[in-house]
Amino acid sequence: MRGIKNVFVVGRINPDLDSVASTIALAELKNTIDKENTYIAAVCGGVDEPTQKFLGHFNIPFPKYMKDLRLRVEDVMTSSNVVTVNKDDSVTEIFKLMLKEDLMVVPVVENNGSFVGYFGMIDIARKSISSVMPDIFRKIKTSVKIIKNAVDGETIVPCQKEEETFIATLIMGVMDEEGLLNVIERIEPENAVMVVGNRKDLQKAAIDVGIRCLVLSHGYRPDDELIKKAEENCVSVIVSEYDAFATVGLIEWSTPVESICEKSTITVKPTDLVNDIKEKVYKSSNRALAVTDNQNRVKGIITRTDIIKFNKRNVILVDHSSTANAPEGIFECNVLEIIDHHRLGDIQTGFKTRYRIEPWGATASIIADEFRISGTKPSKTAMLLLLGGILENTNFLNDEKTTEHDIDAAKWLCSVWDVEFNDMVEDIKNAINS
Repeated sequence: MRGIKNVFVVGRINPDLDSVASTIALAELKNTIDKENTYIAAVCGGVDEPTQKFLGHFNIPFPKYMKDLRLRVEDVMTSSNVVTVNKDDSVTEIFKLMLKEDLMVVPVVENNGSFVGYFGMIDIARKSISSVMPDIFRKIKTSVKIIKNAVDGETIVPCQKEEETFIATLIMGVMDEEGLLNVIERIEPENAVMVVGNRKDLQKAAIDVGIRCLVLSHGYRPDDELIKKAEENCVSVIVSEYDAFATVGLIEWSTPVESICEKSTITVKPTDLVNDIKEKVYKSSNRALAVTDNQNRVKGIITRTDIIKFNKRNVILVDHSSTANAPEGIFECNVLEIIDHHRLGDIQTGFKTRYRIEPWGATASIIADEFRISGTKPSKTAMLLLLGGILENTNFLNDEKTTEHDIDAAKWLCSVWDVEFNDMVEDIKNAINS
């Protein structure tokens, strides 16, 4: 469902420029050297004023805002290429689609896209059982157009009300003419659909009494006399290449999905916490729920497999390693890396975490060193961000806050883009102090 995993690169709660710059730049580096995952820079909490001024001055987009790190429906749901079906689509066509796409359940929607209910394998099972239950007449909600599509048929005599749905009584032409007439006497002929082979006597009798639709199996084609009579009596004639048994089965399954799907108002929202809705998903009949927006339109689907497979968010923490500065939900995450310029904090990850803690003046200096070690040239934006983070966090290379590593990192960033160091310092100082 999702071949690429998301890893969120997150700074301290209510981050400063060093934290934000390191977050964005590290996400860029990781996306460059690791093609198996997607790294997303994110912030939790408000961004301070100097950072806002800096990003605005250099026209750099803000990172993704996340209220906290707790896993939400939008993180694990299937949202791209979500398959929905219209309530008027036939079960036959939907079943073919589900087999092709290997789907266990699909959301059913109105013409305007709003959610109606679910159609899944459990509904197919119920329909299969009902279709073999003994009954004199088989009644289904359908239309002539749906029948024609269901049997991949050819229309010989068209119907003026081809798209009109009706409750059809399905008859198999396996009796003699007298038996057929006895059957038709007990139903409404205008709602009858008969499947028959090359029995011309039954074909003629059915047309004479004015049934709604005549379906000829095995590819048998009516003669000119029969076509003329069907046209006079307004009887639709369709030719199916399938045998009689298969044709009847396909017609029985040609009912609009609305007639047999599970009507429901139970959905979830993209921002719902996974822990809050998991029981609702587990107890649903199809072990899946639609994800809808405020207009009740389907935006995705979440399954039990999604919840089991994607049960924790993957994160990289920068510029902090203590619970005091960590966003809410950190202990529900897999912490893949911690990169910080403070002392090692109290976060216990319980995971194979990579640590890089350096006693430098800025985390941005460490991220610049990560670029240099990997042999990756930072983009112009990453260069500006990291240089800004170093300068702002060291109070523009104040002796008390700066190490030789910070100075080296700042000058290296300027050198890779062949820009004058002093000019960049002034430009960044003006941006922050504007």
